[in-house]
Amino acid sequence: DSSSSHSPGWPSPDPTAIMQPSSMLLLLAFGPLAASATGGALSPVTRVVNLLKGLQEKVEKDQKAEEDLFQKYECWAKSVIGAKTMSNEKAKSRKDSLEQYVADLDAGRIELTSERVDLEKEISGLSEDVETAEAMRTKEHEDYVAAKDELTKAVTALNDAIAVLSTATSGSS
Repeated sequence: DSSSSHSPGWPSPDPTAIMQPSSMLLLLAFGPLAASATGGALSPVTRVVNLLKGLQEKVEKDQKAEEDLFQKYECWAKSVIGAKTMSNEKAKSRKDSLEQYVADLDAGRIELTSERVDLEKEISGLSEDVETAEAMRTKEHEDYVAAKDELTKAVTALNDAIAVLSTATSGSS
């Protein structure tokens, strides 16, 4: 078995496979000699060699163009990924902020309208009006009590004066 004489992973040596690259090298080496021997006309081998060289140059140009294109793609992909990552982080931060805002609204820490503030101002104003009215009523009551007391004393004094006058006039008539 010839497979036991060579290392695993390598194809078994095939004499025709070894000869093909060798014959190609010989053709490449002696191709120009054959062309010059025919008087300057290009031999088929020379034309094949020139064709292969042209194909090799084209493949190398295509490979370089593809490498450049791939590098541009990599650069574009990195910038887009970076921008999208940053955009996603900003959006997540905004989402968290809005969720906290909604929670504050639900808990009553933030109000959307000024209705409560307006009503508190109105209540404060009305409370001041009530206090002013109560103070005025208390003063009026004190004035009434003082006037009543004064008038009661005056009536009592008049009644006493009438009684004195009645007694004084009833004895003289």
